[in-house]
Amino acid sequence: MKKGKQGWDADFPMREEVEDYAGRARAFVITCHEGGLGFTVRAEEEARRGGYEFAAYSETSPYSALGRLRQKMYRALATRHVTGSPGAYRMLHDRLNGRITSDGKGGVVLVVDGIPLGIEDLASILASHEGWGFDFQIVDALE
Repeated sequence: MKKGKQGWDADFPMREEVEDYAGRARAFVITCHEGGLGFTVRAEEEARRGGYEFAAYSETSPYSALGRLRQKMYRALATRHVTGSPGAYRMLHDRLNGRITSDGKGGVVLVVDGIPLGIEDLASILASHEGWGFDFQIVDALE
């Protein structure tokens, strides 16, 4: 029990480490929020600009949402999507997976493999696939 808390809120926030595709431990802070219709559990990578973020939802239990969150984390961290360095990133597969966020200056950043990719980086990646088709899909982070 943390700080006199009882019930599920005594378990949150929590810190958890997950091994990534390269065998490195990535540290996350996991929080839980109870809304009118259920529980949302979020994990944010500690001390990394951009970094990985995950979320899961359950109508019935924060622990059910936590289980889904952990599945997402382990699956996502097991796969590497890009390689290279700023301005010279390359896709390792025919698919990118990540999240959309702000760069803090009014611009957009795609976070892939915990790496913030600017629009210029994305343009460079796409330029090497000129003439190919694509399937652009945006999904809810809670699903």
